[in-house]
Amino acid sequence: MAKGPQYTDASDAIRLLRVAVWFGPACFAMLSSCWYFMLNKGWISYVGFVFLLILNIPLTIAGILMIHRTVGATAVLMVKTMFADGDIPPPPTYPRQDVLIVQGKFAEAADWFRDHLRIEPGDHEARLQLAHLLEMRLNGYEEAERLYLEIRNAEPAANQYEQMRATNGLIDLYRKLGRTARLRVELARFVERYRGSALAAGAARELRELKEIDSTSGSRHSPT
Repeated sequence: MAKGPQYTDASDAIRLLRVAVWFGPACFAMLSSCWYFMLNKGWISYVGFVFLLILNIPLTIAGILMIHRTVGATAVLMVKTMFADGDIPPPPTYPRQDVLIVQGKFAEAADWFRDHLRIEPGDHEARLQLAHLLEMRLNGYEEAERLYLEIRNAEPAANQYEQMRATNGLIDLYRKLGRTARLRVELARFVERYRGSALAAGAARELRELKEIDSTSGSRHSPT
């Protein structure tokens, strides 16, 4: 929950003063005009008019405070939403593995990821990074496939973003290996699950192209 201004430092006091300068006189004038209009129409007595004029002061102060707190709370909420401050945990980092990858020690980095997953089996981000490392640097295609499938079948389930990345990883892997039958299955799964998105439209287009190639070439694909 975002908190508004607490009036504990000079910056809050300055912002409050700005709201008072810009909003206070305008609010007081508008209320006074409203009361005068009601007096002129005979809707209130002169005594009532004087009473409402006096009431303008607390009403204006209340309006100033309300505007200041609302604007402050909205600004805080926007910052929290943009930077996920305190509500959404930041993605985990793996500094030791990153250093090894920069040094070109890919196999050693993969071993560190494996050791990490033995301790933290629910860390799907590490699983995704290990799968990508195996696929791109170590030709560990079978292990990469297994890791992606582990994310899909995880209990408790991985979040939607991790599941989508795992599916994308499988699609890229099967495309690279030329496993057309499995590629078609994954593309169809992606289209069904993320229907209506731009990524799903691209997957559907690729799936259609694969089917057209099959129909024109007459080739038969054995299940893999």
